Amino acid sequence: MASTPGAGPASKKLKLEEDGAGSSETQNKAERKKAKKAKKAGSKAFNPQNIKHFVVLQITGITHERLSLNPSPTLPRAYPIGLPPATDAEHLKSLHKLFSHGCPSRAPGDQTRMHSALSTFLNVPVSAEEKVRRVKERNKQQSNLAIVNDPSVFVLTPAQMSANGYTLPSYIELPPETSTDSVDEATNWVRLSPKRDESWVETPQAPLLDLNGKPPKQKVWALDCEMIETTRGKELGRISIVDFDSSCVIFDSLVKPTNPVTSYLTQYSGLSEELLSKATLTLADIQQKLLSPGMIDSWTILVGHSLENDLGALKLAHPRVIDTSVIYHHTKGPPAKPGLKWLAQKWLGKTIQASEGGHDSREDATTCVELLKKKMHYGVNFGRFDHDQESIFEVMTRKDKRSAYIGAGANVVASKATTRVDCDNDVEIMEAVISNIATHDVVFARLQQLSYALEWSTPFRPRSALDTPAAPPPDLNTTLTNLDSAIARLHASLPAYTALCIFTGHSDPRRMIELNKRKSQWDNLTRGTGGKLPSEIPKEEWWTAQDGRNLEDESERAKKGLVFFCITLPKAGASAGANKA
Repeated sequence: MASTPGAGPASKKLKLEEDGAGSSETQNKAERKKAKKAKKAGSKAFNPQNIKHFVVLQITGITHERLSLNPSPTLPRAYPIGLPPATDAEHLKSLHKLFSHGCPSRAPGDQTRMHSALSTFLNVPVSAEEKVRRVKERNKQQSNLAIVNDPSVFVLTPAQMSANGYTLPSYIELPPETSTDSVDEATNWVRLSPKRDESWVETPQAPLLDLNGKPPKQKVWALDCEMIETTRGKELGRISIVDFDSSCVIFDSLVKPTNPVTSYLTQYSGLSEELLSKATLTLADIQQKLLSPGMIDSWTILVGHSLENDLGALKLAHPRVIDTSVIYHHTKGPPAKPGLKWLAQKWLGKTIQASEGGHDSREDATTCVELLKKKMHYGVNFGRFDHDQESIFEVMTRKDKRSAYIGAGANVVASKATTRVDCDNDVEIMEAVISNIATHDVVFARLQQLSYALEWSTPFRPRSALDTPAAPPPDLNTTLTNLDSAIARLHASLPAYTALCIFTGHSDPRRMIELNKRKSQWDNLTRGTGGKLPSEIPKEEWWTAQDGRNLEDESERAKKGLVFFCITLPKAGASAGANKA
């Protein structure tokens, strides 16, 4: 009998190998199926159409060195850098767990200065479609409102007043279900009225019609105040009112301070101890005069420049204002505001506030009258600047997307956001982010405690608080530990298919700022007709070519930043977790 090929020990070995191959093939199929499922979930996540929410955090103070990131000398500077495993001493362990790489970024600026990374991030080029729409709108406005005969066209709406820090009278109706401290999502504004005390008054509400059944005659008065510093903060020192029609001063008075004066701010206010010693009227007296019959009522339009400051000093809530810092634009566009001195020079061809003795409130009020008349003569677009960029919040609103900005200065930085929460505490900010994710398409938050702890920046302080010692910076280790916990908690709360982006903006700017100050001092000493010769300046104050090179190097270092990305996946099954980038 012939033997069967492959029989014997050799065939057994072959059979075992075949069985092993079959088992291995089955295992590979299972792994491929598992990988395919994970890949499918990942592909869905990375498809922009499937991203449900987008959360962006700016956290300044996270650096390459803190995360032990070492860029490869052979790769391009912008190439992503892999995050190494976290060490026991690392405070920000959550970043190493959530992100596989850090992507280098660079803040905008020139050779010696750094511009705002935040502003650059939040503004985008205007689309071709939007440019066409804006041109049509401007042409329509110019044809319909070439000359404006009614100054009330420029009266700020309650939303605009609130966005610019005005206190509204109690009889101004708020939208339904809107408290004085809440965000009104229907009208896109936050009422940020300061807390009133008993010294505040409000303009009395005048009847809609007079005795003859006609609307009352509308008065338009320009108002400007000068302030002084006292032991209780800023107080009114002088008030001037100019009539719009006649350009005549109809009220001008010094004001007797309520509290001891710490500074007359003469270089700004033009006031002095000798001058204020002649004052006989108190703030309460001024309020009584202004609100007496025939003076200011709810129909009166008050005109001024950043008038919220003047009305705040007067402690007067008034409903109708025209603000030249709003109806005229800064060259950078809103939310930046132009100065009155610049507006006078640019649009009126006149120089104001040039006296060594300080400002003159009558001159400033008269200038506001002239600016309003110029605006009325040339139309609503006079004094505006066309910009090829717009806020990303404006774009999202146009696309019916809900956006939120959470952080200090929210009302100024993100006036077009659906929701704005103004706070400066990282814990409060993170809580607000978590509570707003589900109801918004995009949430942006700015956390600054780490920057404060590193002393890269300091919290905003009003001028009235500058004479008191500043609070010490927060403890660095505690800040880092709290930040790490907050990032981990935020990530755990994110819905599936949420994109999380953390960007730092820049690195340590202090050395760059210090060198720029030295350069500015040198320029002030040596330039102009009264400039000094180098031989007349101490050598330690000289600015050298080497200093210039050092400034350029420090500027480049300060601009270095990092960006981290990840996308959350469903927490069930093999696709749980986050896709890192």
